[in-house]
Amino acid sequence: MLFLLHLVGVAVYYDVRYRRIPNGLIVVGLLMGLVYQVRHFRLAGLAAYGAGVLFPVAVLGFLYYFRMMGAGDIKLLSVIGGFLGPFQGFLCIIYTFLIGGAIAVALLFKRRIFFKRIHYFRDYVFQYLQTRQWSPYMQPKDEEGSLYFSIPVFISLFCFWGVFIDK
Repeated sequence: MLFLLHLVGVAVYYDVRYRRIPNGLIVVGLLMGLVYQVRHFRLAGLAAYGAGVLFPVAVLGFLYYFRMMGAGDIKLLSVIGGFLGPFQGFLCIIYTFLIGGAIAVALLFKRRIFFKRIHYFRDYVFQYLQTRQWSPYMQPKDEEGSLYFSIPVFISLFCFWGVFIDK
């Protein structure tokens, strides 16, 4: 299971350095999660793996649709779900969003753009409700409002290691 922590650490490196998480890294993580689940839990592990991988996609897919979250982050959470199963994967998502929210609020205040981003979100929601036209939430040059979400994923996995993973 230490492999999972290292894999997510490598994903953070690629996310911060290149603004993307390589699909090859995701594929390796998915395969290793499958091997881990089947080796340790046989057929039940296969079911847990499938549910753990699909749960983040089903729950967070709308955030990708509106470009509020990157596909690589959702795939990374699917890798974690494959290793941990759906329930513990869900807990990891909850902790990730709590940690990510705290980091995001701190960054908004540090960058002195908290109220600007609140207005941006409000305007985005109102525009969508009025027009029913989809448009990306994050614009390509919108760096000030971005957060490397793989960092909260890593922190949640690291901080709650004892909660998630049987040693």
